[in-house]
Amino acid sequence: SNNFTFLAPSNDAISALIQSKGNATLHEDLLLASVQYGMLKGGYPTLSFTNNSQFASTNLASPKYANVTGGQTVELITDEIGNPEVVSGNKVSASVGDELICTGGIVHVIDKFLSIPIQAVLQVSAAKMQYFVSILNTAGYLNAANSEYVDGILNVPDVTYFIPNSANALEKATLQAANSTAEETKAVFQYHVVPGFVGYGSTLKDGMKLKTQEGSSLTITMQDGDMYVNSAKVIASDYIVANGVIHVID
Repeated sequence: SNNFTFLAPSNDAISALIQSKGNATLHEDLLLASVQYGMLKGGYPTLSFTNNSQFASTNLASPKYANVTGGQTVELITDEIGNPEVVSGNKVSASVGDELICTGGIVHVIDKFLSIPIQAVLQVSAAKMQYFVSILNTAGYLNAANSEYVDGILNVPDVTYFIPNSANALEKATLQAANSTAEETKAVFQYHVVPGFVGYGSTLKDGMKLKTQEGSSLTITMQDGDMYVNSAKVIASDYIVANGVIHVID
């Protein structure tokens, strides 16, 4: 292979993984997926890492673990004092240590195993988006009758999700659910989903319009260093998930 960057867990990272598993078996397919997730397409020397996020495509493309065109991604960035880091699923951050040159590419030694991104619904739980869980419950989306509909939205490929997670959002959703039909409630849910486009924070630009699954568009606005989706402020961004990315709005 040529023009690659491999993120290689350090000996300490491997030992920590083995100890964390105890007597549990390390499944071969998961280990293979971890290796594929650490193999980036393209050369990324440490000097190319900046405080502006880059999202590099990897060789992880197995439908069991990824549902994004071109392979799952990792975030490359520097911390507040300029040290290079790699951010993977569930915002797990690994520091980049030694940089090695090899035939065809670059190897970075990292201090943790990368975390393979999980499904959006699991990420909501892992990130403790409790207000959004309450919104789903209030709107009836946790009912078994709606599970197929919700699963369909959460598992389509190449998606950008704008997930409301605040007390104010819950209050508005509760009022809206009490005065809306089932179809109107579904339309609101679909209005927060942008299919066919994985829009990481660094790719969303001022004035950009995004067509939602509901059919109408959202507008991205930058103001005083903050990002807004229509009038909703983005309060957390770039949760990489199996089929795209989640941004949290207020």
